[in-house]
Amino acid sequence: MPKRRKKTNKQVPAKGRLRDMADALWSLAIRADWGHTCAVCGKGKTEAHHLIPRQNEATRYDLGNGIALCAHHHQFDPEMSPHQNAVGWLNWMKHNAVIHMAFYAEAMATGSYREFTGTKNAAYYIGVIQGLREYVDDAEFERVCGIRFTRYLDSI
Repeated sequence: MPKRRKKTNKQVPAKGRLRDMADALWSLAIRADWGHTCAVCGKGKTEAHHLIPRQNEATRYDLGNGIALCAHHHQFDPEMSPHQNAVGWLNWMKHNAVIHMAFYAEAMATGSYREFTGTKNAAYYIGVIQGLREYVDDAEFERVCGIRFTRYLDSI
C-alpha cells in the first residue's frame, strides 16, 4: 500500500512553491542589502550569488552567505567570476569583501555548512519565509508570496 502524504492547509502552497518563494525572498534581501549594485563594479541590475552553494541547506538562506553581483561578474568574467575562476574570486573577496570572506572561511573550516538537521517540509519553509520578510519591503513580499498566502501568514 502506498504511503499517504500528509495534507497541508489549503492556504499553504506546495512545498516546492514555498522553497521557490524562500529563494526569491533571499535573493531580494541580498540585492537590497547591497543597494541593488554589484559588489565588484557598482553597476545596477544585480543577481544574488551564494558563497556556499545553495545545495547546502544549513547556509542556503543565511544572509551572510550572499553577495550581489552583476551578470558579468557573477558568471562571465574570466578573471574573477565565482563561476569561471574560483581562485580569482576568492582573492577578490579576501581584499574587498572581508566579512563575507570570513563567513566563507569559517564555514569551510568548521564544516558548519553541512550541519542541516531539520526536515524540509512546509513548516520549515514557512519559518524561512517569515524570517526573510523583515528584509524585503511589503509590496515585494506580497508580489513573491501572493496576497492570499501573505494574509495567511499575517493570521498565524
